[in-house]
Amino acid sequence: MHSYKLQPATVIRMILIGVVFLSIAVGTAFDVMAESKGFVSSNPADLPPDLNRKVTPSVVDPDRPPAYGPEDAKVLVIIFADYKCPACRRASQATHQLAAEFPGEVRMEFWNHPLASHRNADLAAAAGIAAQQQGKFWEMHDILFENPKHDMPTLEQHAQDLGLNLEQFRSDMNDPAVQERIRKEGELTEALGASNTPSYLINGKVYMGWGSWRSLKGKVERELKAIDALEEQGMEDPLAIRAQREIDNFEDSQMYDLYRVAVIEPNLADNNK
Repeated sequence: MHSYKLQPATVIRMILIGVVFLSIAVGTAFDVMAESKGFVSSNPADLPPDLNRKVTPSVVDPDRPPAYGPEDAKVLVIIFADYKCPACRRASQATHQLAAEFPGEVRMEFWNHPLASHRNADLAAAAGIAAQQQGKFWEMHDILFENPKHDMPTLEQHAQDLGLNLEQFRSDMNDPAVQERIRKEGELTEALGASNTPSYLINGKVYMGWGSWRSLKGKVERELKAIDALEEQGMEDPLAIRAQREIDNFEDSQMYDLYRVAVIEPNLADNNK
């Protein structure tokens, strides 16, 4: 009979594999619990201490990403999300509160990144934009995350419940411009290397995945401290300061150029209206 002795390196690899599977299991458990509880996450780390559901959205062009917070905010936070993603569902309960936590200093924008592997994720994204055309994006946003069923009859029922013009809602959902917008928003995510959902850009710096409300808030606070340092050096214009931080946060000039064309220039145009 032969006895085998595991090498230390093999033992370490087995332990690491076990840790990975354990983390996946824990994350899956939270997702299942979140699904079973509906829109309210069962993970306390997902929520800020005082969830403010009455934050006033910014009034923006309906063809631009919906947002909370002023155009000239010191920090621009973009979330790329998929309505079929359980982690996005958990994150959605807190991310739209950033503008309330940092009034006048933070702007939060929602961009679509429906994954091809998620059935009807593209339909849900189109429903959100169609509702935005009638001034009801955030109401539809919450309904889509609360109710994971996203077939067309269900989406039309949501539109009726929100008092939307159903004929216009259908037309907007099928509008090639809406489909093109969804495609471009998703392509930008991939081009910037933020392929997971949810992903965040904080003044251009990419963060992937959802950790916790405290983690997200901490990242924003660190960015604000960096901006405070620039102000202490004599910079005064909030948009110029933000532009400098966006340049600093991109190590790749080609990625920065993509971001500048897709994000910075349209926001400047909005701010100058």
